[in-house]
Amino acid sequence: MICTRCGAANEGGYRFCAECGAPLPQGDATVTGGVPGPVPAAPGAAVPPVPGPSGASVPPRPAVPMPGAPVPAPTGQSSPANPADAAATTTLPPVAPAGPGGALPGGGDGGSGDGGAQAVAKKNRLPLILAIVVAALVVVGGIVAFLTYRSEVWGGKTLPDPASVATSVTDAKGKKKSSVVKAKDVTEALKAKGLKTKTVQVFSGSDKGVFLGYSGAKQGDRVDAGSTVTVQESAGPGVPKDTVGKNVNKVVDLFAQMGVPVHYKQVVISSDSKTPEGQVSTTYPAPGVGLTDDEMENGIYIGVASKGDGIPVDVMGMDKDKAVSELESQGYDVDLEPHYSSKQYVGKISGSYPAPGSSLESGDSVTLYYGVDKSSTMDLLTQTTGSGDYEMDVTRHNATPMIGMYCKSEVKDASKDCITLEEAEGPYGDSEGGGFLQIKGHEPSNDFDTLGLNNFSQGVDGVMVSTKGAGSMSASDLPMANHLLLGKTGAFELYAGMGLPNCGDTVMTGAMLEYCQSGTYGKVSDMDDFPSGGNSGETFNMKDFLVYAPVGTDVKSLEDAGYFDSKALESAKKQKAVDTSRPFIVMRDPSLYNETKVSADGTSYLKNPFVPTNDKGTNHLVGMKPAPSDSTVYYLVEQNGDLDWDSLPDAKVKQTSTKQDSSDDSGKSSKMDKTLAEAMKAGAAEYGMGSGAGAWGASLTISEDGTFKGSYYDTDMGDMGDDHPNGSRSESNYTGRFKSAKKNSDGTYTLQCDASAFKVDGEIGTSRIEDGMQVTTVKPAGMDPCGEFTLYPKGYDTAQLSDDQLMFSGGLGSTVANSSELPGPALYNTESSDMEYTFFDLGN
Repeated sequence: MICTRCGAANEGGYRFCAECGAPLPQGDATVTGGVPGPVPAAPGAAVPPVPGPSGASVPPRPAVPMPGAPVPAPTGQSSPANPADAAATTTLPPVAPAGPGGALPGGGDGGSGDGGAQAVAKKNRLPLILAIVVAALVVVGGIVAFLTYRSEVWGGKTLPDPASVATSVTDAKGKKKSSVVKAKDVTEALKAKGLKTKTVQVFSGSDKGVFLGYSGAKQGDRVDAGSTVTVQESAGPGVPKDTVGKNVNKVVDLFAQMGVPVHYKQVVISSDSKTPEGQVSTTYPAPGVGLTDDEMENGIYIGVASKGDGIPVDVMGMDKDKAVSELESQGYDVDLEPHYSSKQYVGKISGSYPAPGSSLESGDSVTLYYGVDKSSTMDLLTQTTGSGDYEMDVTRHNATPMIGMYCKSEVKDASKDCITLEEAEGPYGDSEGGGFLQIKGHEPSNDFDTLGLNNFSQGVDGVMVSTKGAGSMSASDLPMANHLLLGKTGAFELYAGMGLPNCGDTVMTGAMLEYCQSGTYGKVSDMDDFPSGGNSGETFNMKDFLVYAPVGTDVKSLEDAGYFDSKALESAKKQKAVDTSRPFIVMRDPSLYNETKVSADGTSYLKNPFVPTNDKGTNHLVGMKPAPSDSTVYYLVEQNGDLDWDSLPDAKVKQTSTKQDSSDDSGKSSKMDKTLAEAMKAGAAEYGMGSGAGAWGASLTISEDGTFKGSYYDTDMGDMGDDHPNGSRSESNYTGRFKSAKKNSDGTYTLQCDASAFKVDGEIGTSRIEDGMQVTTVKPAGMDPCGEFTLYPKGYDTAQLSDDQLMFSGGLGSTVANSSELPGPALYNTESSDMEYTFFDLGN
């Protein structure tokens, strides 16, 4: 309802304006609620004064005009007179509600005065005031809500801008190089917001540890408080797990971003293979594995399925008898050997040497490995020796079933997260099956520190695995009774040191004339020189120790038997369970132990706490740490890309806008790694090779892009015939390229010639008559075979070259041969047998 006096809007039901107190238009004059309505007054009637509290008169308040009446001028002011209007003006006394007992404030009787009107006005302003207050509170609340939302008090958390946590990176000289965002810094920022984090490794061209992004989210997104955010961390260059099986052209763009050379090579599949040509069939490193620092220069190799002759990639999983038959029918000499494998390959081909995908020539030898599980362990690792009453079962050191690469389920750094078991010559020399083992990179200085199955023993009883031929000895009395090999779980130990003590870094084998004094090893040639007082300072040292678990191993029984440290087992139980469908290794971690060396002075070898023993029934072996879980064990990698990659022909793949090392139709590399570029810059020149005697010679031109061309000739004027009266000439014109280089500590470079790009004009062995001379195309001396070469840079010490090499500079009397330093570069074919073919810069 609109006030006709002041224009204020009022709610329905109000009789007076809540703003100015004026009566509001009504449909009638009915009195409600005991409040009198407007009363007509005689024209010109005066409003009597209202008595004050002390009896004094209070000047009357101007009358409230009736609806439609003119508004009177304020007291003391004048307004233009209008007789007509004045005649129509009616004034009313102000009306107010009665106070307690019907009395009006100030002692009035309610018949006159303006106090009632003021009270009505004040009362009726209350809803407006409340509305204003509520509106103000809503505005303030909105501001507070906005500010608290923005400050993440409620409504979730904002994923931070990585730039806000960037750190500076400096170069080798300490100068600021750039700012990078480390994944660990982003996770710390997320944790500071109360968020949980999970870090996943992603192969990329960025340095290891660099933040790549969030999985399923982006910076600025809001996520629920307390939720888990997945952070992508660069693992450096490597091969993603899902690479094998994809069409090669679908992975080219991905690998082009790895920042290292990428080589696409043809690997063999059989003519009737179900594997489509062009599919990625194998890689190096293996899927899920990254490059180590020393592999960066050579880069990544991608094997692309191509039909041809050799060991087909799809031999994996083939019936072993069928595989042998097929390869033998192609003229290969095939050997079949057992090897622990994943469940899918048990009884089938699980690998080969050379590796699946390798090219072969008729007559080459091949070893095929077929998969076995724990049921074959005793057949593989034990043997029967002796005869009759002296027949007994003993351990057999057989490395073949275990050799290969083993990696963690998640490989962050291949140099730390992968191990390779390889054959090693143990203390007793080689034996059938390859003998002992060693971890690649952990090569021992002492043969007793290779990995074996048992402790040192001077008697056969120390290696017996059954009581056969043991006389009255019970199974519990066998020295190996506490070894896992003799248990029922299917697992077995491989460990270094054979339980022997050390004197410093030397294993004490109990050999005659050796001694240890205060931890210093010594050996005399005569007993008279042997020091008195006995040995001192001997120690039992914690060494390489592995638990090998073939498919079928009863892991639970092993855990329940108390073999693993209780706290380590408790920790493992909280992690993802180990995958028992794959062979795995639990490798003891010395960093988890407080004590890794104890005194061996004055005690029996049977007290060694770091190997399994049988000390009158007691095994002093410390609990194994870690216990097995998916994240602590090393799984067998059955296709680890162990091919002779450099000998394989290049595969054709699509090109990308990002340069990479893949061969185009011309055979030229589209990208050259830094070391090769450096080597080619040093080696680009025109070369010659000749002995200074005879009518033969060779020339070679190497370009900075790694390509080369050359020729070889050898003329024999005395070799004549009816159709070639002018003699004979052998010649070869060729082209090729170098595909990789490694810089050596002496400043030389080891170059690898790309055999697939090496081309000789014409067919080798064919002849033609030219100007009365018989010309025969031959392999080029000096450049055949196209394999490994050594590039000697300008200024290299000629004293380091042999006379046979210097002879090819034009004879030992040449300028080069008599210089203290090479006046120009020289190229030596390291695979040229005893000829030592070497090219020298013709310009010098």
